[in-house]
Amino acid sequence: MAIAGLALLVSASMGFAAEEEPAPGWQFDIMPYAWLPGTHGTVSVRGRTAVVDVTLGDGLTLLWHGDAFTAGGYFAARYDRWSFFADAYGGFENVSASETIPTKFCTLHAAATLRLKPAFADFAFGYELGRWSLPERQRPISLGVYLGTRYTHLGQELETSIAVVNGRSASPSASSVINGADPIIGVRWEVPVLDSVSLDFRGDIGGLPTGSKFTWGIVADARYWLGWQPFGARTWLEIGYRIVAYERDFGGGNDLNLQLRGPLLAVGFQF
Repeated sequence: MAIAGLALLVSASMGFAAEEEPAPGWQFDIMPYAWLPGTHGTVSVRGRTAVVDVTLGDGLTLLWHGDAFTAGGYFAARYDRWSFFADAYGGFENVSASETIPTKFCTLHAAATLRLKPAFADFAFGYELGRWSLPERQRPISLGVYLGTRYTHLGQELETSIAVVNGRSASPSASSVINGADPIIGVRWEVPVLDSVSLDFRGDIGGLPTGSKFTWGIVADARYWLGWQPFGARTWLEIGYRIVAYERDFGGGNDLNLQLRGPLLAVGFQF
């Protein structure tokens, strides 16, 4: 009895308690989003390696000049404590660099263009471990885990040119297409700050223990729930930050150590 009383006292002092189980029913989330990532890392194509360091500002410049494009979408279905979600993103990015190199005998002009076409898609099943109500809050704190797969497609083309000013030139190039699927395991939670504002987090790691494959990702955001309910759907605006990191050695001189990170803007609908 003393232990039970102490447990009740601690629960009351924390200011929240486990929420009653809601009646089972289907719930769906649809969220198109714009992700504006910088790209950092190295890409090797048939033994030729390019260093990629595109900041957010660089990415916006590429987007403005038509050398980059990005789009994504998120869909989730939930029944009781079980859920499924799919999160897909795709785009392209053309990065160019050039340099004039004076030498003792002549002047060299070196240039390189890296064309990346990345696409990531996460598919996962989740389970909600628990939910806890807060005083004067309509939405509870929730905590869950998920298990799934991250599919990665990367088309990459590396063009280089070396020319002697007013002389001969050479333009070697290499290209490849990389496809891979890696298991991921993750955790997610939601915390309501106000009835109209909530904080959400989703993070995972994946790959294989051999060390030749490794991936991890984080999505952290704030949602502002609107009073607008078109066709009975609850709507929200979202601003956040997302990171997807991918390391893999494909053999044959093809390997990837790439990290995409940047802000995320979205509008969501919940049915």
